[in-house]
Amino acid sequence: MPKPHVLMLTPYVPYPPTSGGRSRTYNLIQHLSAHYTITLVCFARPEEMVFDLTPLEAWCELVIVPRAPSPSTLRAALLSLTSLKPVTVRLYHTPAMEATIARLLAEREIDLIHVESFYMLPNLPVQPEVPVLLSEPAIEYVAWGRHARVAQPWYARPGVALEALKMRLWEPRAWSEATVVGTMSGVDTAVIHRATPGVLTVPAPNGVDVQYFTPDNAIPREPLMAVYLGDYKYFPNADAVLYFAQEILPRVRRRQPEFQFTVIGKDPTPEMRALHDDPASGVTLTGLVDDTRPYLQRAAMFVCPLRSGSGTRFKLMEALACGCPVISTTIGAEGLDATEGEHMLLRDTPQAFADAILALIDDPARAAAIGRAGREWVIANHAWTRSAALLHIAYEKLIGHEDPTLRRTRQEAGAALAAPGSEQRGP
Repeated sequence: MPKPHVLMLTPYVPYPPTSGGRSRTYNLIQHLSAHYTITLVCFARPEEMVFDLTPLEAWCELVIVPRAPSPSTLRAALLSLTSLKPVTVRLYHTPAMEATIARLLAEREIDLIHVESFYMLPNLPVQPEVPVLLSEPAIEYVAWGRHARVAQPWYARPGVALEALKMRLWEPRAWSEATVVGTMSGVDTAVIHRATPGVLTVPAPNGVDVQYFTPDNAIPREPLMAVYLGDYKYFPNADAVLYFAQEILPRVRRRQPEFQFTVIGKDPTPEMRALHDDPASGVTLTGLVDDTRPYLQRAAMFVCPLRSGSGTRFKLMEALACGCPVISTTIGAEGLDATEGEHMLLRDTPQAFADAILALIDDPARAAAIGRAGREWVIANHAWTRSAALLHIAYEKLIGHEDPTLRRTRQEAGAALAAPGSEQRGP
């Protein structure tokens, strides 16, 4: 019997899995391909086409739609000021993507459409016949609204706030147009239900490969080293690094002058490169690395000083899986429901954050205990097997697995999910 056919749409090529979104899509496809035939349609910028995509093609049929390089800051500002649509919607809604999706829907019997991120949804035909699961890796208007309060330089804040306002209008509209919205956490679910009462939601959380990310007892931890990782084109990550380097790190180095902050990831900003070039800053940039595990296994702690953004952070889960003690802001750990003081430490002011770092340096036994507890917690709650299983349950209800010859319409799928006990529902 043929497997049900899922058409999945993403705004990027999810290989290599070097960022949170790419890791999410790649791991979910890998796990779900055992039950479904998956056709993945994604945008690709020129720099993404240089990689060998064979490992991804082992799990799905890959259809790529070319996209121009990301716009400059000036062009992005012009795009923002000349339309009521958010910039991301303008960039990721294209005639080429529309035509590709329409062709695939005409040529194949698709049972379910899975869309990653609301700004990809306008590429679908109006009222497609099959059910649509819209997965929201982050609540974008929340992320942009938070960043509008801390963006640098300060004169960029009105532009960021304008984008947040436009997303506040467009994002809930997308939620109401999907059959069901997949959410990363209970925090995101509550936001969606407040903004769009009655919308149907299902859990579609992020996860981590707990067999790949593991501690290595043969690697001693460096007692005066903290690590952070991210993609620094994503503004909350760049802000987190600068906030840590300017407000927290000097407080730590006053007591521990040899303390070092290692920053992993691609596209560092000029301000970050300037810190790296200053021997007195205590900041080292590695750039993009092939394998983050040696850093997570060697560092005394992982710091997550995020002040903006939304969703759940892969970087925290990867650090926890490696047994690396985590110190985070509340925003940085949002949606994970970890126990403060047991699985990680949460601190929201520069002095409190610095004090927590110094306390772990002074008490390596406590640091090791937090690292062990964090790994046990992430295995129990955030392994990819659990995340994929939750999506599998949602897929089966949407497709109508009781009768393999049945292809449910959007209305029928929505009615099945709306049955008591079948989903999370707003007021």
